Amino acid sequence: MSILFSKYNTSVLISGLAVAALVFSGCAHTMRTNTALEEARAVYRAAQENPDVARNAPLELKKAETALNKAEQLLQQKGETDEIEHQAYLAKQHAYISEEIGKQKMAEAALEQAGAERNKVILQARTADANRAEQNASKEKAAALNAMEDAKAQKAAALKAMEEAKAQKAAAESAMAEAAAANDKSLKLEKEIAELKAIKADRGLVITLGDVVFDVNKADLKAGGVSAVGKLVAFLNEYPARRVMIEGFTDSTGELEYNQALSERRALAVRQVLQTKGIESARTDFKGYGEDFPVATNETAAGRQMNRRVEIIISDDAGVILARTK
Repeated sequence: MSILFSKYNTSVLISGLAVAALVFSGCAHTMRTNTALEEARAVYRAAQENPDVARNAPLELKKAETALNKAEQLLQQKGETDEIEHQAYLAKQHAYISEEIGKQKMAEAALEQAGAERNKVILQARTADANRAEQNASKEKAAALNAMEDAKAQKAAALKAMEEAKAQKAAAESAMAEAAAANDKSLKLEKEIAELKAIKADRGLVITLGDVVFDVNKADLKAGGVSAVGKLVAFLNEYPARRVMIEGFTDSTGELEYNQALSERRALAVRQVLQTKGIESARTDFKGYGEDFPVATNETAAGRQMNRRVEIIISDDAGVILARTK
C-alpha cells in the first residue's frame, strides 16, 4: 500500500510541476491574468502541498488539476472569460473537496486508532484498577464520538460544496442559453428590418415611400405603396410595443398652403391603410411638413422627386420616437 501511495505522490508532484510550468510559461509569453484563475491556482497549490490530501483524495485532486489545466489553456488561447472562470471555479471546488476528504480520512484514521487504544486500555485494565480502566474507556469513547461527528460535518461540507458547484454550472448554462436566445432575436430583427428596407437613424427605423407610390398631386396609395405598408403591418403585429410616426413632405413647386395640405393628406392616407389592416390608431400618428426639411435640392427634377416623399419612423421597444429637429 505504501508503494502505491508513493507512486501516486510522485505522479501528483509531477502533475503539479506541469501545472506550475504551464502557469509560468503562460506568464512569460502573454502575461495574461485572470483573478478567478489566480485564486484557483492558490487553492490547488495549497491542497497539492498537503500530504494528507495527496494520499487520501487523489481523484478529486486530479479533477482539480484537469480543470486548472483547461482554464490555463483557455487563458493562453484567449478563450471566453466566462469559460475560463467556470473552469477555474471547478478547479477550486475540486481542490476544496479534496481537502475535505483528506480531513475526513484523517479523522477516520484517528477514530480507528482511538478504538485500538481503547481495546488496549481494556486489556490492561483487566489486570489493573477496574474503575480507572472504565474511566479511561469512557474518555476514549467520547473522543471517538467527537471525531465521528467532525467527520460527518466535514463530509456534509464536501457534499454542500459539490451541490454549489452544480448550481453554479446550471446558472452558467442558463445564462449561455439566454444569451443565445437574445442573439437569435437580434438576428431576426435585423433580417426583418432589411426586408422593410428601413434605415436606422437617431429617431428610430425610417422607411421612405417615394413619390412614385402616389398619383401626381394625389394622396391615394398605389399598389406598390400598399405592399410596402403591408410589410410594415406584419412587423408591427410582431412587435406590439412599437409605434409609428408618419410624416409627409413635398418639393418647393406650387403654392405653400397647397403643398402643406398635400403632405398632410399623404401622411394621413398611409395611416388609414395601417388602420384598415388592424393597427390601432393609438399606435400611429401623422404630420405634414410641406416644403420643409428637403433631403435634396429643389433646383433639379431629380432633387424635387426625392423631396416628394412620406417617411415612416418606427419607435424603439419602449414606443419612443424623438421629435424631428432637421
